[in-house]
Formats: sequence, C-alpha cells, structure tokens
Amino acid sequence: MVRIDNLMVRLTNDKKSRLEYYARVMPVSMSEVIQDYCKNLPKPSKIGIRYR
Repeated sequence: MVRIDNLMVRLTNDKKSRLEYYARVMPVSMSEVIQDYCKNLPKPSKIGIRYR
C-alpha cells in the first residue's frame, strides 16, 4: 500500500523517547508504530461519526 499523506505530530521529549525506544525494541520504524496503533482504532462509522 502506498502511503501518500503526511502527518506532523508534536511530542514531548519524553514521549518521543518512548516512541523511539519501542520502535527500536520491536524493530520497526516509528512511523510503523503509529500506523499499527491507528489500524486498531475503530472506524468513524462504528462510533457514530460520519465521514465528510
């Protein structure tokens, strides 16, 4: 799957360190950690939110 959207996220130094550590331990990229987290979120239609 080609990923074309970019997202800028602001994190505290502590949260960035946690993300870096988790990605290193898992061995995946920080981007993949966030993508996997998002995959586990419910789709908007399942929680009563409609797409625009």
